[in-house]
Amino acid sequence: MDDLKIGCIMDYKNVKTAIIGGGASGLAAAIACSEKLGKGSTVIIERQPRTGRKLLATGNGRCNITNINMSSEHYYGDKSIIDSVLSEFSVEESERFFGGMGIIFRSDGEGRMYPYSNQATTVLDGLRLECERLGVEEICDFLITDVQKKNNVFLISSKTLTVRAKYVVFATGSQASPLLGANGSGYGILSKLGIESSPLFPALSPISTKEKYKNLKGVRTKGKVSLIADEKPLKSVKGEIQFTDYGLSGICVFEISRFVNEFFRLGKICGTSYGKIKISVDVMNEYSYNELYEYLCKCRKIFASYKSDVLLSAALNKKLSQTIARYCGLDSKPCFRLTDSDIKKIVFGVKKFEFTPIITNSYKSAQVSAGGINSDYIDPVTLMSNKIENLFVVGELLDVDGECGGYNLHFAFGSAMIPAKYMK
Repeated sequence: MDDLKIGCIMDYKNVKTAIIGGGASGLAAAIACSEKLGKGSTVIIERQPRTGRKLLATGNGRCNITNINMSSEHYYGDKSIIDSVLSEFSVEESERFFGGMGIIFRSDGEGRMYPYSNQATTVLDGLRLECERLGVEEICDFLITDVQKKNNVFLISSKTLTVRAKYVVFATGSQASPLLGANGSGYGILSKLGIESSPLFPALSPISTKEKYKNLKGVRTKGKVSLIADEKPLKSVKGEIQFTDYGLSGICVFEISRFVNEFFRLGKICGTSYGKIKISVDVMNEYSYNELYEYLCKCRKIFASYKSDVLLSAALNKKLSQTIARYCGLDSKPCFRLTDSDIKKIVFGVKKFEFTPIITNSYKSAQVSAGGINSDYIDPVTLMSNKIENLFVVGELLDVDGECGGYNLHFAFGSAMIPAKYMK
């Protein structure tokens, strides 16, 4: 870029592939394309000052790359695209791809796989070093003003530079995590090219609720979270629950949030219309109703001279014990005066601590976005546009979102491998 001067426009006439977006998918796609087409054949166009910013935050900075339990059951969206990508990119393929950069994995015992260093920087540095080795050029601070195709060549323009390429791969990601630079601009560019997105909504996010238990802020507990739609249980997830001043968080809450946000965006959950939803939290899911009833009858005697807000204090966080007693309307009643009916009421309070989700439509804390470009516009096998030859779409732009546990990054890397197979 020595001959690039402010205010001038320079053409990259010999570039075969332009990757738009320098995140996880973009970096991986650049490696695959450069390996296929040769050194110096590929450039990455990135809006931000540096590539890979969002990748550094994944897995709480540890980068959960993939999962031993990989299968389509852990994904939502366009099934044809999901099946196509997973058939091409297995866990073993992921290990081979990163192994070629010297990166090895370790499992946390629950199927989640991380770089052996447990640091996301290891993955980003490996990807960037491999790009450098293959002669991939990164063009950062590139704000796209126009993308068009003329005479079988793509022209990707900013105010000062135009990149010309035979192939273009869109890997811009979604609008999830805007604090890390995401803005969903890729959808707008693709729309101008006639490639439309299905409805978008946040996924893997905390849930705001009508009920505010500010005294529970920061309290964590193991349990089960269930989504109830029109009084029917639809989805239950076990794991750690975190109470916040605005509602609920934690991995199992993130798993439920996908359906909550879908309901608020479309009035449907997995294609079925519902009138209202609520969330039921079981903070002692390892105990049956009968077992919990017997335990609380025992505690009634142990704490006989105390108010019932301590009835659960030997099993749960003190603040949670107090809140559930208050939730049941029994917090000021002495334990020795609790009737069997009262005990049953507390049992239900523990097993069905209910919350009412409220709409936020915020991507601020969302890890990914649901919805996107589907097989109406993209060939699920090649990931090439059905309308524009040699234009590919990968990663989170696609109508695919996965559960927590490395599934989204696996899809990001896996989809990124595909376009190079169809380039010459």
